[in-house]
Amino acid sequence: MRKIIVLGAGYGGISAAKRLHKKFKKDDNTEIILIDKNPHHTLLTELHEVAGNRVKPTSLLIDLERIFKYTKVKVVRDEVTSINFEENKVVSKNNNYNYDYLVIACGSEPAYFNIPGLEENGYTLWSMQDATKIKNQIINMFEQASRETNPQKRKELLTFVVGGGGFTGIEILGELVKWTKVLAKEYGINPDEVQLKVVEAADKILPTLPDSLVKKATKYLKKHKVDILTKNYDHLCF
Repeated sequence: MRKIIVLGAGYGGISAAKRLHKKFKKDDNTEIILIDKNPHHTLLTELHEVAGNRVKPTSLLIDLERIFKYTKVKVVRDEVTSINFEENKVVSKNNNYNYDYLVIACGSEPAYFNIPGLEENGYTLWSMQDATKIKNQIINMFEQASRETNPQKRKELLTFVVGGGGFTGIEILGELVKWTKVLAKEYGINPDEVQLKVVEAADKILPTLPDSLVKKATKYLKKHKVDILTKNYDHLCF
């Protein structure tokens, strides 16, 4: 029996497992196992909708058993602690999993580009926990601002800065443009007091997109009074 193990149920892991099923679905001598610490797949590219309070967290969670119900992929919920490449063995706290082939799709980590203070003081948008934390922080800032009488402190509480003008940064700004207006009304705050900013090291936001789309996004953000700061990498700190 040939055993293939896929580590991680993110986009890469699921895609790999489904392709392997398609290739070996008629091969009774091949076993495919997907291991992840969670019982669900999280739609990471949609996390901005949770952070911006548009949807509930559960709407972005897809049950792994449901995804692979009609496949030969066996889903195992476990947290891997190490890999013994010499012995072809995946190790968790309680189990060992032998393999003939191993696909490592454990995801990635946020990049801070050596910007001083960003990692220590910024919020990442990399998981459901991150998205929930951002949402709660924004609500908390509006709550505090509604009680704050010092103009300078009130301004600081109502200023939200997004580090990075790529897809995720602009998506979360799009959510904040709408949601902060709702929060301002809810907490009795003048919407003009809310400041939204995006900082991008390149000379424009969404640098991988065609100029026509960049201009359209830029026009929309400026229409809603978002402050777009570009080429600020060398002078930026948080």
